[in-house]
Order: sequence, then C-alpha cells, then structure tokens
Amino acid sequence: MTVRGAAIAGLGMTSLGRVYGQSPRRLAASAVRQAAADAGMALADIDGLLICPGITGGLDVGLASVLGLRDLALLAVVNSFGASAATAVQVAAQAVTSGAARAVACVFADTPLREGVPAGSAFGSDGSAGGADGADGASGAGGASGAGGADRPPERHGLTGLAAGYGFRSVTVYYALAARRHMAEYGTTSEQLGAIAVTQRQWAAGNPLAQYRDPISLAGHQRSRWVAEPLHLLDCSLVSNGAIAVIVTSAQLAAAGPRPPVHVWGWGQGHPGQPMASGSDFGLVTGAVQAGRAAMSMARIGPADVTMGQIYDCYTYTVLVTLEDYGFCAKGEGGPFAASGALGPGGSLPVNTGGGQLSSYYMWGFTPLSEAIIQARGDGGARQSPATDVILVSGNGGILAHHGTLVVSPHQASTSLGSRSRARTADAGRDGDLRRAAERPQPGGPDGSDTAVEPGSAEDRGAPPAIAGADDFGVVRADPRSSPFFAAADRGELMIRRCDECARWLAPSASGCPRCGEDTELSWAVASGRG
Repeated sequence: MTVRGAAIAGLGMTSLGRVYGQSPRRLAASAVRQAAADAGMALADIDGLLICPGITGGLDVGLASVLGLRDLALLAVVNSFGASAATAVQVAAQAVTSGAARAVACVFADTPLREGVPAGSAFGSDGSAGGADGADGASGAGGASGAGGADRPPERHGLTGLAAGYGFRSVTVYYALAARRHMAEYGTTSEQLGAIAVTQRQWAAGNPLAQYRDPISLAGHQRSRWVAEPLHLLDCSLVSNGAIAVIVTSAQLAAAGPRPPVHVWGWGQGHPGQPMASGSDFGLVTGAVQAGRAAMSMARIGPADVTMGQIYDCYTYTVLVTLEDYGFCAKGEGGPFAASGALGPGGSLPVNTGGGQLSSYYMWGFTPLSEAIIQARGDGGARQSPATDVILVSGNGGILAHHGTLVVSPHQASTSLGSRSRARTADAGRDGDLRRAAERPQPGGPDGSDTAVEPGSAEDRGAPPAIAGADDFGVVRADPRSSPFFAAADRGELMIRRCDECARWLAPSASGCPRCGEDTELSWAVASGRG
C-alpha cells in the first residue's frame, strides 16, 4: 500500500531550561543535527530549512551555512511568535506533498535566560503593547529601561507612555485583561485556572525533562503571589533556553526511517486582528476557532475524534479559552471542564502530558509539538498515555493575535475513525468527568495533604517579578496627538476617540475606524468610563 501525505520523521532536542554559554545559532544547529540523526538521515538529505527565532535574535538564514547545507529548495525564517511551530510544519508539509522539497527541517532556538539575571526580566516590556518583541512571552514583567538614564526616572510620551505609567509593561498584563474579561462574562474562577496548573504538574512528574516536577495543590496555587491579577505566579509559564527541531518529509520516506512516523493529518491558521474598539471579542474568542476548524476539516475529524491535546499554555487561561474555541466544551464551560479532571491522568482528554510550558519547558509552539511527537511514538515513559490516536497541537502568538493548529497521529489518515462513531463514547466519558468533579477532593500532594508552592524566589522559578512601585513608572508627557486626552484628564473627564461616520467608540490611540476605513475622521468625545 502506498503511504501518502506528510509525516514527522525526526525530533531533536538540546538540553532545555537553565542552559548557558551557547548561542541560539549553536543550539539550533545541534537540534537540527539530532533531528536528522533521529530520522536516519544525513544532513545532505535535507533540502529545506525553516528557522523560527525567539526574542534574543542571532538566528537567521545563515544557519544553513553553519550546517553546511547546500542547494536548498526551501529556506526561510518563519515567525508568528508562539504559532511559529504549527506554521513551519504546515509550510514544510505543503512543500513535501507538492514535491517542492524532499525533507524539511523546522527549528526553534532561544536563550532569553541570562546567568545571574532575574528570569522575569526576559520578556519585559518597554511600555508598548506586547513588549518590544511583540511575542507571547508568558513570564516577564520586568521593568523597562528609562531613556532618562539611571539617575532620573524615565520619560514616556503620549498614550503609550500612559499605559506604561499604569503598569502595563509586560504581556502578562494584557493576558490578565483577557482572563478577567472571560471571568466577567462566564463566571470563570481563579480556582478553575489553578486546576489546569495542578493537572499539568501531575503530568510533569513523569517527565524527566521537566524543569519542575514536584506536586502542587490548588491551595498552593491560590497562595502563590499575584503577577497581574487574576493571574497568579503558577498561572504563568516558565522561561527556558534551548532548541528543538523536527524533520518533515513524505509519509513514505518517514515510514522507511528508523523511528515511527508521526503523520500530519491537517493544519490551519487563524489571525483574528482584534480591533481596539468597542464590540471586540478580545479575551472571549481567539484564532483557535478559525485555525481549529480548518485543521480538523482537513483531517476529516471533529472535536469528538480528538483523543489528546497538546495545547499552548503561556498561561492557564490560554489553555481554557483554546479548549472552548476548539469545541471540546461549550463557550463559557472551559472552567468546569478543566476542574472536572478531564485533562489529567485518567481523564477523557489528556492535555499537555509532559507538563506543558507551565511546568516542563518554554520553547514556544515547539513545546506542545515535541510532546505530541513523543506521545505518538510511545516514548513518554512514566507519563505515556494510550490516547494517542488523534492528537491536536496548538500554537498561540502575540497577545492572542496568531494561532496555528496541527492534527497529528501515529496512524495514516485513512485509518481515522469517523467522528460520528466516536462521539457517543467521548461525550459519555466527558460527562462522567464533570459528574465526578463534585466528588473529587482538592488536588494535593502524594499523601493528599496540601503541598507548598515550590521553593525559591520568583527569579529562581523563571517567572516575572512583581510590578515595580509607582516611583519607577517615570514621567508621562503629552504629545500633540494625545494632548486632548490629557487635557480632559486634568478636568476629571475621560475622552476617547469616536468615528464621525458610524459613531463607533475606539481606543484613544486609534488612527482610523476599522469599519469605515483609515481615512475616516475621528473626534474626541467624553466617555462615561464604564466598561
């Protein structure tokens, strides 16, 4: 029988976590070499290279020369932040199935950790939305450096400076806004978010590569300090150094290799482009809706067919909203679903079986991708789950701005079970999870007792320090574009922008109306301040 489609034939992983003294380029080259060896290929067999850089730079198309690759048919940098892994595998799969390339290496490497420097500063913001790099970096509320030098507070101008003055200086703050809106709309609780952190730590206990393996309890989650309310320390992902690479080739070539192939059944992307205006679905609906629908449609499956999820988890909230948007539960029911035990060992939908980015390692979208490959091959050891028939892999980038989805399996696509045939069993199992939730004791340590939050400072854990005091905010000055806002604030009024054509309310920083066009005139108008 002819084996069709694309498959992942090789996986290469360097040491991950507190790994110092190597550049991203050197780590990436090592990961690609390991992936090629894992696939039973020589470097000369690779004719495609897709490079996914992190925030520290130093990783570009020059990697091909470092590896000695010649006559490549495909060479590019792929960067949609946390969605880059799914995007790169999609491009690679399209290349090998079309005949444009034979074997494509996809690699990510980053070294945001610096020895002796607090890990929380790695993804700090300069005061702009999403940080200087625009990434989804979960851990990091480090202070911005001031333009005024060390002896005086920094000066920031206009509305961007105002946001920094309020403490909006890390991506965590924006994800906190999203989580808070979900809570306000659907009644989601911090304890439900904490159930995700506790469950993923249970999985991490069986992962020798995980940075944190000691159990945590829901009470311990609640005691961990706030980073940006409603997100606790244990709601935020780690910071890690390292590199991961995969080799994507034809399913036929992968089947001839030394390791079990991981077949790529489907892929999809979603880039919602939420406007800074009233009526936005920010925090409630993400690009997972579009990306998940496309990937599952291509794979000819539905949510009930998925047996395992490797879900991007820069924050616990991201897991919850993604599960909703993929259709594993109804919108607004992600909290009870997570608290039911469905996602943990023995649950009906194992999720982030290696501990995810909350407990194992933070390699952007290559964290869930690598764990999907490990599980599909049966290499999970103590954490191995039998539920590997259909694995959904997600990636999230920016401030919920980009999403990528993959459907992978150890089986060829033709062996897939239809969604109708599996739906009744899956629904019955998940209903049972929800019923058992009320009877299940609070998660705790091995003896059932409460387990303290892991020792060490926030810097040791690789999570953001608390937001700096007001004295560190610096001076915010109006510029010509923002002067009406500041003048109104002096009068005790809130003025924001409104479109003259459709009367739509917009953010103070808006330059045009997303409905009427960038050339539409905007006016300043007094607003009530009630959101």
